[in-house]
Amino acid sequence: MIQRTTLKYITPILLFLLFLLDAHITRIMASWTNNAYVANAHFALLVLLIVSKVIDERFLLGTALVIGILYDLYYIGVIGIYAVIFPLLVMLLYFFKEVIQQNILTLFFTMVISVTIFELVSLLLQTVFGLTGTSSDYFVPRYLGPTLLFNIFIFVIFIFPLEKLLIAPADESLDI
Repeated sequence: MIQRTTLKYITPILLFLLFLLDAHITRIMASWTNNAYVANAHFALLVLLIVSKVIDERFLLGTALVIGILYDLYYIGVIGIYAVIFPLLVMLLYFFKEVIQQNILTLFFTMVISVTIFELVSLLLQTVFGLTGTSSDYFVPRYLGPTLLFNIFIFVIFIFPLEKLLIAPADESLDI
């Protein structure tokens, strides 16, 4: 039950910490399967989805750009890939917010679409820049499938506690 003004100031720090947590969870999940399957955790995207309901678009776009640059530096060392993807996803979240009535079902599909776009665009850009050479025979069944399944699990478990924690009662809440 964080107030809207406080949420605006802690969102960048929270997203940064969640990206680090996502990296550790992803590494643990990959080690459990001996790197045969990779389930990429996206807690930060779930929090972005929730806070986009109450934080203005301009602030969240700037935050997404900075976090994307840090993500680029942390993961691949080339600035530009995630610095493009994160603001793109924030714009997509605000587009969905304006076009579609926000309820638990539409938030679920928004999360699935966001994770899919995140993974596909990052693979596309990394392939274009020659940073990876992954075939679709590997990507879909061993990376995208487990990632979507794991993030659906994350959504089901954490959507209500995070929504209750991050959005004050006077703010907009999820419809069931």
